[in-house]
Amino acid sequence: AIATLLFLFLNPGALLVSQTAYIPTDVHGGGTINGKVTLKGIIPKIDQMGISQDNKVCGKIRPSPRLVVGKDQGVADAIVYLEGISKGKKFLSTAPSLLDQHNCEYHPHVLIVPLGQSLQIVNTDPILHNVHTYESGKDPKTVFNIAQPVRGMKSTTKPLMKSGIVVVTCDAGHPWMSAHIMVADHPYYAITDKNGNFSLSDIPPGSYTLHMWHEGVAVAKKEMEHDRVRKYSYEPPYEGSKQVTVSPKAISTADFELTLR
Repeated sequence: AIATLLFLFLNPGALLVSQTAYIPTDVHGGGTINGKVTLKGIIPKIDQMGISQDNKVCGKIRPSPRLVVGKDQGVADAIVYLEGISKGKKFLSTAPSLLDQHNCEYHPHVLIVPLGQSLQIVNTDPILHNVHTYESGKDPKTVFNIAQPVRGMKSTTKPLMKSGIVVVTCDAGHPWMSAHIMVADHPYYAITDKNGNFSLSDIPPGSYTLHMWHEGVAVAKKEMEHDRVRKYSYEPPYEGSKQVTVSPKAISTADFELTLR
C-alpha cells in the first residue's frame, strides 16, 4: 500500500488514467448500431489542386480527396464512434495499421489506430515523400515526422499514446496530400464506406452518445511560395451527436446528415 501511494505521489496522472481507461471484457447479448452519413443538398464542385513538382508521378492536377460521395448521397470517410464507453469488446487486432504513399496520395485517406499501437508507413512511389503528423487543435504539436526517399521503404512509428485526431501532411513539395488518423481509446469506432454506411457491433446494452466526425471540405487558405502553393488550410471539421439506445441482440439505426457550410 505504501508503495502504491508513493507511486501515485510521484505520478499524479496515473490515478486519472486508471479511473478512465477502457476495460476490455466479454460482451454477452451485445447489440448493433447501423447507420449512414449522407450529404444534404447538391454535391459541390470539388477543388482541383495544381501540382508543381514530380509531375511524371503525380500528374498535373489532382481533385481534393476530402469529399467522396457515393450512392444515395452517402459520404465516405466520416468517423462514427461511441463517446465515453468505459468497457466492452476487445480490439480485434494488435498488428500495426498501414498507411501507404501511393500515386502521390495517402491510402487510406482516413484510418483508425488503436491507442498504444504503432503505425506502419510505406512509400510505393519512386519519389521522396514524408509523413509529417500533428495533433489537431489551435497549437498543433508534431507527433512524428518520417521521410522516405526510396520506393518500397517501410517504417514503423512509435506507439501512439494520445487518443484523438492526428493530421497527416507531406512536406516534400506535395501540399495537396492529406490524411487523418483517429487514435481510438476503445474499439467502437467505424469509418463510413464508399456509400456512407457504418456499423458498430457487440455493444453492451445501454444508452450511448453516438458521435460523427468529418474532416471538412473547403480550402480556407493557401500559403504561397514562388507562385506555388506551399500549404493548404481547410475549414473546421463537421461534427454531430445523437443519443442511441442499444437493446440486447438487437439492431438500432442512427443516421447523420452532413450539411456543408
